Parts: sequence; structure tokens; C-alpha cells
Amino acid sequence: MAGPFALRIIFGDETDSRKLSLMSGIPDTVEELHAFIKTVFQLNEDFRLQYMDADFKEYMNLTSVSEIEHKSTLKVIYLPALSPVELRTDEPCITLYPVSSFTETPTYSEPQTSEPQTSSLVLFGDDEIQYASTSHSSTETPSGSSPWPKACVVPKFTYDAEFELNLKDTEFQANGTYFNPGPKLKGIILNGLAQEMVKYTKYPKDYQCEEVAAALIRVHPCLGQLGSKTGFWGWKQSLKYKMQNYRTKLGRLGHPEICVNSLKYKQKGQGKVAANIKKPRKAEVNYIPLHPKGESTESLEYERISLLSEVKKRDNEVMIKGKMERTFSHRRQQIVEQKPMIEEFKNQWPALFQQSEVNAEFMRITTKPLQSTFLSQLDHFSDKLMQIFKNKGGVKGQKIKNALAITDSCDNINIRRECILKGLTIYLTEDPDTFFKEYVATEDAENEIPNTVMGIYTIRRGDSTDDIGVVIEGIKVLSNLDCVILAFIMLFGLIYALDLSFPDNLKHTFEFIQKILMNLDGHRLNAKIQQLKIKLFA
Repeated sequence: MAGPFALRIIFGDETDSRKLSLMSGIPDTVEELHAFIKTVFQLNEDFRLQYMDADFKEYMNLTSVSEIEHKSTLKVIYLPALSPVELRTDEPCITLYPVSSFTETPTYSEPQTSEPQTSSLVLFGDDEIQYASTSHSSTETPSGSSPWPKACVVPKFTYDAEFELNLKDTEFQANGTYFNPGPKLKGIILNGLAQEMVKYTKYPKDYQCEEVAAALIRVHPCLGQLGSKTGFWGWKQSLKYKMQNYRTKLGRLGHPEICVNSLKYKQKGQGKVAANIKKPRKAEVNYIPLHPKGESTESLEYERISLLSEVKKRDNEVMIKGKMERTFSHRRQQIVEQKPMIEEFKNQWPALFQQSEVNAEFMRITTKPLQSTFLSQLDHFSDKLMQIFKNKGGVKGQKIKNALAITDSCDNINIRRECILKGLTIYLTEDPDTFFKEYVATEDAENEIPNTVMGIYTIRRGDSTDDIGVVIEGIKVLSNLDCVILAFIMLFGLIYALDLSFPDNLKHTFEFIQKILMNLDGHRLNAKIQQLKIKLFA
């Protein structure tokens, strides 16, 4: 739905209501609106939306965005966390699973009387550390991963290991005596931590190992290490070596994310295992997932071939989305292992090069919505960015002023976003003209596009725009897009979908988008971006 919209969002009772402005209109689906609200208001709990029904004069569950009008009122209903249900010991029970869960099979189970195994969590805050407990029955499945948690999980170890650690913790609290575990107990601890970490990443970064080591010491303070500034440096190093050994074990079992780096898949001239390691570098969560249960490379290739005929049919989005979801693992293995040329890959997977599927693929890879998050965060920071740009002086400040000049006379929100994006590029000492190409004739565009490695083109004829599209490796991968900012979003998503590197001429801009706007792995920033972040959050 085009045009700006304003919604009233109620949280809990009527005393907490906030205004939500949608400059580009209501999202196309309830799911996108749900993700947009969750991003804008930074909601951590899951919830459902209700709207005020005009007929019944009461709140009802929102199932379609067609029920929403300008200045409508929506209510956020938080979903209660599921708690363990006490089962009767005198009757058997049947465990039910959701229909959408293809990785699990309903099974008949005997009644359980024991309590569920729990894990200790350490929540890292700015001022204090909070302790909590969570069920060890994670929703993580072997075929997919989860994003790195804000709360580091320290799992329960074996009974005898927990018993010994609790005794040593009590002794430490009484007289401050540290405990140096033997090789067997240390192996149990490291193995338990590695099994927990591998749910989120097979290649943990330095800060991730540090967070887990710190959490271990806070849960079991007796394991602190004297002579270390942090008290857990030795555990951090041991975790790194343990994860290396764990990857070796997974590689022998045939895990695709590990096997892709074996010598079998190396190109000529890369005779070392450590050369050109293929691993998540842009906060990808599902980098090379496992095939769905019951599927093989051959069966998924058959699905890919059938998908070629499905994309030619009209009004077939549901079928295409289902097949694209099913063949995700096959597509990722092909991209990462073979690094095909864009033209060849587009012919094999034409459905991927559609706006809806770029958004869906980005969600599969990062577990974050692409378009709604990008636009909401850009709008959130736009006023602050404009203020920072206006305070910039010198030649760079003049260039930014020229890029933003049109915003004073244009009310189009997408033009404003485009100008802010170009101003950001100039602020980070990059040239937007090398990336955002404008042509006055189709012939000029057709002559230059084959020589373009990566960029966005606009063909204008007078005051009208004939075409806006995305170019990768000299190929038009997307065309006839509504605006430049949408083209940039689609290109950002395709970089993830095709496992590409950020373009050298705009690498700082893309890094800012990834780590600040999208909040994907913002722990280590370039100096320029770090300074801009400080000004943004000042």
C-alpha cells in the first residue's frame, strides 16, 4: 500500500501507546509488519497483533493487512513463555509436534517424572551481570543454526562433573581457593562448551570464545585462573583449540560446512588446507546448512529442475517459495563450493533474482528480515545523520551538501533516503558516482553495463525514470525496481545470497550498513565507522 501511514500501537494496557510512522506504506504481509514493529520498538519477546474491529468494537487477531487503515490502532499481545507441564505418572502420553516441523517425527513416549535439564545463562549488561536458567531442550536442529545469543549459555555437564564443581565453588566462596581441574574433568567441560557453541557457529571468533570463557568463570568462579588479567585467558585459548578439534571431528563425519575447506575442494595452486578458508565472514547464521531430512543432492537437483518450469507460470508464488525453501541447502553448497559465474547461476536459479526471494534468502541466511530492518533503521538514524552531515566542513562537507540539496525541495521519502545514503558514502571518503550510475539513454547503459563489476544503474529520460536496476559481473540481475534505495537493498541481499564480497569502492558504506544498520556482528569496526557510531549514539 503506497503513501505514508500512521498507526497507534498499544503495549499492554491503554496507558502505554506509541505512534508508528510508515513512510512507505503498510507492508504487504502481516509477517513483515510484525518484523517491522519488532525492529522499530526493539521487542525481544514474541507477540501477536490485534486490531480494533469496526463491526464488533473490540480487538481481534490481525490476519490480513487489509484490515488496517490510516490511523488504525493495533495492540501488541505478548505470547507467554511455555513452561514445563507436569505429566500424570499413571497414564501414557503422546508427544505432538507442529505440522511445519519436517525434521522431527511424532513419537510415542513414556511419562517422564524427572525435571528437564537446565543450563546456566549469563546476561551481559553494561552495569551488572544477571543470572538466569533456561531449558536445555533447544529448538536448534542439526540442519540449521541460530544467531549468536546475547546471553551466553553454559550447559550442565555430567552429574559427577557438576557435583565436583559445586563442591569446589563452595570451597572457593569459603576461603578463595581456586580449582585446577584434571585432564578428564577439563575435557568434559570443554566438550560441553564446544557442543553448545557449535549450535551457533562452527568458526567462533575471538570475542565469542572470550564471552563463553567469561561466562564459565562467572557460573563456576572456582575455575578462575591466577596470573591472567581476565582470569579466563587460558580457558579462552583452550576453547579455540577444542573447536579446532571439534571441526576435525565434524569434517570426518562429512559436515558440509567443514568439508568445503578440505583439499578435495581446493583450486589449483591452493595446496594447503588453511588457504582460502570458506567460512561466515558477514555474520551469516546458516552458511552451508545440511540438507532437509530425507533429501539428497540428487533429489534436490530434481527440485531445482522442476523449479525452472514453475517460475514461468503466473500467480505461482506459493509453489516457488516452497521449492526455494526446500532447495536452500543445495543452493548454498553450490554457491560456496563452486563459486559459479553470475550469468550461469542466474540461468540455474532464476527464481532467486526476484525481490521477494532476495528478502526470503537473506532471512534464511541471517535469520533477520532485510527490507523492513534496513528501512526502519535508516529512517531511525536519518535525522541524526543529517545533523552530522551538516556539521561537516571542508571539501567533503560541500560535496555532502550538494548531494543533500534536493531533499529541501522534494517530499519523496525514497529520494530522501537515497540522498542520505549518498551523503553517507561521501562522509566515509568514498565516491558514490563510481557505484550509482545514471544514464540519459538506454544505448549508453547497454554499452557500459557489461564492464561494470557491481553497481546500481538508473536510466532517466527528462524528468521521468525509465529503469532502475542492479548489475553484478556485467549482468543485469534485477531491473524495473521502484527506486534507488530499493535497488541498494536488493544488492545488499544478493551479496549475502551469492556469497560475494563487498565492493572495494564502497566497502566502508556496506560495512556500516551491515554492522550498524542491520546490527550484524558489530563488535569490530573500521576506525571511520567507529567514529561515526560514537557520533550517532552520542
